[in-house]
Amino acid sequence: SAASPAGCGTAGHHLLSAVQGFGRLNTAAWNALSSGNERRPPPRGQAAMQVGPWSDASPWQQNWQGGAFSFALEKVQVGGTELMKLTLKDGSVKEYQNPITAAEAAKDLSMGLYRAACAARIDGKVADLRTVLDHDCTLEILTFADEEGQRAFNHTASHILAQAVKRLWPEVKLAIGPSIDEGWYYDMDAPFAFTPEHLEQIEGEMRKICKEKLKLERFELPRAEAVAFMEEKGEPFKVELINDLPEGEAISFYKQGEFTDLCAGPHLDSTGRIKG
Repeated sequence: SAASPAGCGTAGHHLLSAVQGFGRLNTAAWNALSSGNERRPPPRGQAAMQVGPWSDASPWQQNWQGGAFSFALEKVQVGGTELMKLTLKDGSVKEYQNPITAAEAAKDLSMGLYRAACAARIDGKVADLRTVLDHDCTLEILTFADEEGQRAFNHTASHILAQAVKRLWPEVKLAIGPSIDEGWYYDMDAPFAFTPEHLEQIEGEMRKICKEKLKLERFELPRAEAVAFMEEKGEPFKVELINDLPEGEAISFYKQGEFTDLCAGPHLDSTGRIKG
């Protein structure tokens, strides 16, 4: 929303009053805010150009995309609003106007880091890449080279294993599937003994799930709803695990495609991050 032009002598002053951090103004708003030295949008398709000199840093950038005349203020504090600061492992600081996820922060740092990312350490605590960062904090992006990154990777692999088994044999009951130093495992109750032929089928189905690039989505349920949810799925061991959790503890689940499992996480953000 634009501030009143009263008491502002230049277009730059109007703009600084109207925009917090990163801002967008359409053509009509720009013309309304401009004074005698107003600048009109360039013809469609014209290259971006610098349009100061409304601040010492000349932060305003003008571009013409799809008929919208937009401005981006790269780094500024306006009206007392401070940018969010992310302190990285090397001590450097990145500033952002709006909340972002850890995955988005990794992508902003480098695409190579984003592609290798498995989890994040936020204020010393390991968390999912989908975790929203909305306040000043320390941030470290964890890859498979980090122990916690490996654990998140392996934990997601165990869920892919369980999903593959449930697709092939829905009658199998699931217990726990943690990440361990040697990789992962999943305890299951099946009405048959697994054979090498079964394992080949499971491996093939796991490859399919990885190629499907299913997003992992976390959600929580109150205790009674969590118990009812797993009872409906016919998972008695999961019901037992829920009942064993201390009162007041968050009861979280992770969903990937048609498969949902009781789990505290953290996990990768997609089955597509696992290649095999």
